[in-house]
Amino acid sequence: MSNSNTITSRTKRSTTPQGLGRSLRALRKERGLSLQDVANETNVSASFLSLVENERSDITIGRLVRLCEFYGVTLAELVPVPVKAEETEVVHVGERRFLRSPAEGIDIYMLAPDTDREMMPMLLEFEPAAELAEYGRHHEGEEWVYVLEGRLCLSLDGSTPRYLEAGDSAYYSAERQHRFSNADRRRRLRLVCVNTPPVF
Repeated sequence: MSNSNTITSRTKRSTTPQGLGRSLRALRKERGLSLQDVANETNVSASFLSLVENERSDITIGRLVRLCEFYGVTLAELVPVPVKAEETEVVHVGERRFLRSPAEGIDIYMLAPDTDREMMPMLLEFEPAAELAEYGRHHEGEEWVYVLEGRLCLSLDGSTPRYLEAGDSAYYSAERQHRFSNADRRRRLRLVCVNTPPVF
């Protein structure tokens, strides 16, 4: 999954980045890179990167995914667990990592304890008419989606959109460009998305 939308890590009711910018700055400095070095490799401007690192701006889903891929880290490594999990097999509601993209109107809940697994299951919740701003595409693997509630508009490779209702599912190569949007302007959309292997 993956411009003008913002993503914010939060625990409980917080809606501001909780250390995400600091984590990104630490990764850059560990590698001895300048802001311009990262900008050249990720197509994210140096001035915007500076704002994010200083926690004066949220970051888009697409941009965050590009940064994770560039640094070779997972999204889970950047987003803290709200409550320390006591088990490695079970993720209770209060232990889920949570990301919010306010401009897109999308919430992402990570449903596995970490990304050191063969797959990454997520629960995505879209506000009415919400959509990802850009197409996502992963370098390898497969993706499966299952609609729990609402109506999903799935676009693959820019082809004619497909509409999935509650109970419908789709399975496709993650290398294909894909984009999700809520086809309903009045109701929310909830779906489970599983990537294998974990993509960020």
